[in-house]
Amino acid sequence: MRSLAMLNEASADEFVAELSPLFEGAPGLVARLAAERPFETADDLWAAARALARSMPEEDQIELLNAHPPIGGDPTTMSDASRSEQGYDGDGNGGEDGEAWVNDELAALNEAYEGRFGFRFVVFVGGRPRSAILPLLERAVAADRDEELRRGLDDAILIAADRAGRLGGAEPMPEALREAIALEVSRYMVGETDAEGLVRAARHLVAQGLESPALLSLSLADPEAARVAAPISRLLEELGLSGWDHGQAGQLLGLHAAASILGEVSRPIDGARRIVAATGHGRLRELVARWEASSDERPALDVLITREARDLFEGRA
Repeated sequence: MRSLAMLNEASADEFVAELSPLFEGAPGLVARLAAERPFETADDLWAAARALARSMPEEDQIELLNAHPPIGGDPTTMSDASRSEQGYDGDGNGGEDGEAWVNDELAALNEAYEGRFGFRFVVFVGGRPRSAILPLLERAVAADRDEELRRGLDDAILIAADRAGRLGGAEPMPEALREAIALEVSRYMVGETDAEGLVRAARHLVAQGLESPALLSLSLADPEAARVAAPISRLLEELGLSGWDHGQAGQLLGLHAAASILGEVSRPIDGARRIVAATGHGRLRELVARWEASSDERPALDVLITREARDLFEGRA
């Protein structure tokens, strides 16, 4: 996919052709989006898409929703993107969620939903199995029409943004967001938190307004079903940290703990304990042991710990 700068410079027809697959077509929305250019950031593009989707005539809103295939529909009629998102493999098989009853239930619920509202049920799957969509669809059938229309439109934009990110068309993630997410993933990788804690942290970041399709996918993952590995991998790709390993995670947490000591956010001993747990830092391990063994030495040891933290932060340790 072309960069945002190239999309800004492209003709309207080229812009529409490039972005239409992200929306499964939906020319009414994509043509309006082309007229809104230029966009400074990817976030600006998706914010404009969301605003347009909510404000355009209902006929075009329904066109956007109905462009998407039904959840659990015939995979041979889907685009490659939809087939992958719904968990079908290259042969159109449903993998672990391919039991006939799941798709039968989805088909019945989809029919009831469309019969009631007059448009298709669209949801950002976010790596969830189709069986996990059943309770969402059951609740949606009983929801208010205006609320469902707005939710479905918002999810259609999330789907498009996620596809753009996976195609490499998204702008670099803001540094503050990258750091916040990398810290949470690193805490999980070194054992400071478990899968449930990581998913909870992802939900908290999403609730704060941090927009990232991969982060949203992680926030929707089911830690009990050990479904965090794939969302974490996608998230690290989005962060530009593919191949991030335990050692790198420990180094990041160590630097963060050192900064907390230097900024007087945490006590020297508390920061030192985190650094030792994350990196095994030998000198700090020794100082922590001395601090715990002798209350008389602690003020002097706090000074030494802070000095070691400064060296670590400045790359001298």
